[in-house]
Amino acid sequence: MTSIFPARKAPDNLPRPVHWASNAVCRTDHIHPDTWFPIPTDLAGVAYAKSLCRRCPVQMRCRTDALNRGEDFGIWGGLDESELQAVRRQRRNAALKQAAQEKQAAEAQDALAPAG
Repeated sequence: MTSIFPARKAPDNLPRPVHWASNAVCRTDHIHPDTWFPIPTDLAGVAYAKSLCRRCPVQMRCRTDALNRGEDFGIWGGLDESELQAVRRQRRNAALKQAAQEKQAAEAQDALAPAG
């Protein structure tokens, strides 16, 4: 029996692309990781973390990644926990509205189709 896969694999010595997070402000040595997880009632801590995010070159990528992963805690892409929840809620409501519109359009199309 012959395989469609080659008997040998290519060497794994090709350069890998740099991960987007390597350019993030939060990856610098002088910022303690706890900075990104302030107590939500610590307004000064939240404001400080958000101010660091505002100057980050990958802020939007970080935000998108956190929203897609469902991060519930910390500051991600310049948004705190309640703001991340609000964006997820808006996305969910928009998706539900879109699904309802598509269902309504499909039902209207079915109603116009001749019975056969």
